[in-house]
Amino acid sequence: MAKRVSARKVKIHRQYTYESAAEALEVSIQTVRGWRSQGLAVLDGQKPHLILGHELKRFIESRTPKTSRKLGPDEFFCMSCRAPRKPYDRMAEYVPFNATRGRLVALCESCETSCSKFVSRKSFEGLARIRTIATRETC
Repeated sequence: MAKRVSARKVKIHRQYTYESAAEALEVSIQTVRGWRSQGLAVLDGQKPHLILGHELKRFIESRTPKTSRKLGPDEFFCMSCRAPRKPYDRMAEYVPFNATRGRLVALCESCETSCSKFVSRKSFEGLARIRTIATRETC
């Protein structure tokens, strides 16, 4: 599995050689050299070749997908599918934690594994009008 490289380690006002960029990002020098053929801009008019910090940061950020996204009111995040999914047969179960907060539990429509998300009591009441939700009593 590929190692995740954090763009936060790059200083945008610095210039990096292949070696210093590899050291800062904790990857091999060959990895940084390979990024050049994948679109990393390098100043190659002189030796040693230099990489501008803001270009290195832009390149790394463009390679990492943006995974954060707000779920819709009718969606759950399925850990098995690694994607937002709707509940199977539009059914869910509400498990209260306290008077104001609880957890909705449902089955994924694709793989039928358990999915859940935290909701407030107010949003749960709004969802109950749209979908079939069973409420579990607390002990």
